[in-house]
This record gives sequence, structure tokens and C-alpha cells, in this order.
Amino acid sequence: MDIQSIKVDLIHWITKLDDRKVLEQMQAYKDRQEEGLSKAHKALLDERIASYEKDPSKVLDWNDVMKDIENGQ
Repeated sequence: MDIQSIKVDLIHWITKLDDRKVLEQMQAYKDRQEEGLSKAHKALLDERIASYEKDPSKVLDWNDVMKDIENGQ
């Protein structure tokens, strides 16, 4: 099914939908998608990017981190 067919199918489904909870969940999902990053998440990312730029050698390897977690460290 191509993207236009999916959109049309969803539009038809939504127009017939009477479940308020599902519609509210869909509205909340739409709102989150439109908002993008929260201010707190953006600030955290900016802080981490600045830390990386200051000293790129402090980066941890994901596999090493996962091994440490698995070993209880």
C-alpha cells in the first residue's frame, strides 16, 4: 500500500471513529509530533554536545557501557 492509500484509509477510519479515548490519544500523539523537542530535552542535548566538543576523548563506547551494565558495574 502506498503512502497516499494509507492516508486515505486512515482518514476514512478516523471519520467513522467514535471512541473518544482513541481520538484523544491520536490528538496527543499529533501534538507531541508538532512540538518537537521539549526545552528540557534541547537543553540536555546542548549540554552534552558542548561537553563532547570540549573533550571528544571522554566519549564512552556503547558496547562497553552495555557490558558494564551486564556485569553490574
